[in-house]
Amino acid sequence: MRKKKIITTLLISTLALSSLLTACGTKKNTSENATEVVTEATSDTLTSADGSSVEGVELEGLTFNSSEVEVTADMTTAITNAGLDGGYTTVKSFDLNMTDANNEKVQPNGTVSITKTLDKLNAPEGYTTEYRVYYYNPDTNTLEACNTTYEDSTVTFETTHFSVYLYFCVCFDVDKDVVTNVLTTDDGLKFYTASEYATYMIEQEERKAEEAAAKAQAEAQAQASNSNSSSNVTTNLNASNNSSSNEVANDTSNSVDTSSSDTSGSDSQYITAIHLIDGRDLTDSWKLTWDELERIPNYPQIFFMRYSDATPTAKGRFYVFNKDNTVARMVMASRFFPEDEGFEKAVASVWRSALDDGID
Repeated sequence: MRKKKIITTLLISTLALSSLLTACGTKKNTSENATEVVTEATSDTLTSADGSSVEGVELEGLTFNSSEVEVTADMTTAITNAGLDGGYTTVKSFDLNMTDANNEKVQPNGTVSITKTLDKLNAPEGYTTEYRVYYYNPDTNTLEACNTTYEDSTVTFETTHFSVYLYFCVCFDVDKDVVTNVLTTDDGLKFYTASEYATYMIEQEERKAEEAAAKAQAEAQAQASNSNSSSNVTTNLNASNNSSSNEVANDTSNSVDTSSSDTSGSDSQYITAIHLIDGRDLTDSWKLTWDELERIPNYPQIFFMRYSDATPTAKGRFYVFNKDNTVARMVMASRFFPEDEGFEKAVASVWRSALDDGID
């Protein structure tokens, strides 16, 4: 009997202890759940004057500001150093900040999400568009990529601080090549890749040069015609006076004709240029002089000319000469300066093209 009482007592004790532990565990879980509810913060959203928005915590009483700023020369250098030249279509810079009731700039408490709708790029059918956001660090003059998402032209990225951010629009054509230039023409928007734009610029310059040459030739012909008419009038007047005057007048008239002939047949002041493929005389179109050409080491037949108004995708031209460097035979655009990384590969590519086309 005593033995049964002891066993019963032990069972009761065990059950009581188990209930106590279960109760503590439940209390602990309840405590944890209560803590989570207490620490959970409400997300706030602020909208700027241009329609941009920021979402984060503890934003009550603050003002979100978004304004477009100039893409400075330092920013352009940072873009180049980041290897982004030729890899985007457009870029815009925005100063994103938040101010308190005293109009003092403040930083966010934790990570915030910023959303902005950009001007839509009306690309042709079959083209695709992407958006990328970079933080511009003015202290190091570098760019840092942000975690970015987008839907149509509405772009969202996350950050832990406010500053200047660069928004890149990257448009791809049907061949997945990056569109680097968009021009407004009478026929609407024209989208060009880097190579297409360089070719377009060369064609435009050649067209302008041909128009200028045609205009100059017309003016010279008009001037020569007027000069001949004047000489003929003078000759006829002198002929009516006496034969001696007539001889002098004839000598003067002959002298004018000779001078005009010599001028029209004189050598051009520019380097001779004959197109390698179709044999066109492009001397007065290319207007090359040795002063503006840079010799390229290891490629004695290739010379480089810098654009005075160079852009990130069009910095100059390669001119390929015949073997004795007396005649320019072909031209190709360049998106590199001689001091740029990638220039040597570009030169090698130009030389291969020249050999394929049968450079002499």
